[in-house]
Amino acid sequence: MYWQEWSERLKRELRLGTEPVAVTFAGGPGPGAVAPQGKVSVCQALRRASEGENLTITVETCGCPGGLVSLGLGQMPPQGRERLVDFLVNKEKVYCSRVAIHRGQQTVLPPVGVASHILFSPLARAQVLPDLVAFLGKPGSLHRLLSFASYWHGGSMKAELSGPACRTGVAYPVVTGEIGLSLLDFGARRLAGFAEDQLLVAVPFHRMIGILHALDQGVGGKREEEAETVERQIDALGRVAPV
Repeated sequence: MYWQEWSERLKRELRLGTEPVAVTFAGGPGPGAVAPQGKVSVCQALRRASEGENLTITVETCGCPGGLVSLGLGQMPPQGRERLVDFLVNKEKVYCSRVAIHRGQQTVLPPVGVASHILFSPLARAQVLPDLVAFLGKPGSLHRLLSFASYWHGGSMKAELSGPACRTGVAYPVVTGEIGLSLLDFGARRLAGFAEDQLLVAVPFHRMIGILHALDQGVGGKREEEAETVERQIDALGRVAPV
């Protein structure tokens, strides 16, 4: 699988401390897929896959109702929705009211019916074509990744920043085909134990081809040891003329 060969290069170029994660929306368990022991949330699956595990989430094994809905695996019954409203408004105080929750959930529709199994694995061992490649890392590393992604077409990034990591970092790029950027909400940070300086960028597979070709062009900025050379090149551009 050619995408497996991308992993080491991406880790080296981006200076990642964890594995890029392949995420696949599938109709059944993939080869070598492992169901989690007990239930697991989407954010936990992302972290554990970045540390080398293979996991599969289904409606039976999804440990978070928000992730279950965001990934289109199922719908909560009315009593479950009421408990979620109470949790988000009165306990976690994420939203001020049920109306605010409703507005926040309208940004992207979940991919209902697309898959019954969501596969998470290190990219280097992914046996099935990924739909997304997710990267957990520090802002500086992920900024380099975004510069690779914009090399060929330019344009601005259309990220969805409001909401849980399962929606902004997985559902959004799956549904829209855009790159997903998640600031890793406090719920995800508590559940999965992400470090304070970690963010999540998820790249649809079709965008990965361009990123690898951009790497071949030496894109992504200079390394620290070349900073003085960069400063001289900027100075050589000359003074900026007034408008």
